[in-house]
Amino acid sequence: MKNGITLLFLMCSIVLFSQNITDKNNLKQGKWEVEFDNGHIKYKGVFKNNKEQGLFKFYYSSGELKATKEFFHKGKAAATHIYYKNGNIRASGLYVNQLKDSTWNYFNVDSILVLSEQYKAGNLNGFRKSYYETGEIYIVKQWRNGLEHGKFVQYFINGQVNIKTTNHNGVFNGEYISYNSDGSVFYSGFYINGLRDGEWKYFNNGVLDTIIHE
Repeated sequence: MKNGITLLFLMCSIVLFSQNITDKNNLKQGKWEVEFDNGHIKYKGVFKNNKEQGLFKFYYSSGELKATKEFFHKGKAAATHIYYKNGNIRASGLYVNQLKDSTWNYFNVDSILVLSEQYKAGNLNGFRKSYYETGEIYIVKQWRNGLEHGKFVQYFINGQVNIKTTNHNGVFNGEYISYNSDGSVFYSGFYINGLRDGEWKYFNNGVLDTIIHE
């Protein structure tokens, strides 16, 4: 009887603590924990039929937490957070079918937002906003299916507009205005399919100074 209990205990222990298992079809199943050559954990999580389930944790080779991914929709999507070694968040966003999707935010080591991007199926699609290292807005662009398309505005650090124009399929197209930091116009003109066209006007202290024909 005693031997039977011992055997049952050992069998339960194997079931409870076994990991890194693949089934007869070579699909990952259950708890997995992979290590670097130095013995530190590289990542750990749970698989079902080779698909990630729930929370996965990834680590630097020196042991600090590098990223977390919370999988849902049968492993097709993952809410992701990436960290600096000091524990501050570096980036956050969503993967769908292993491609960036929806809004991704990026932070500097001081936890200040420096970049925000919108994706669709791995391509930039929507607004892309970059910021000065101190947090002020720098550039706002619109993207469509991986190409710059739509609004383009660049700002001085004081919040005044520096450049305002539009893109069409990756090139400047339409009116282009450059401002001074006090809000007055520096110069203006038009682009057609990425090339300057027509009159370009240059101003000095708000007064028209020069006209150049392109």
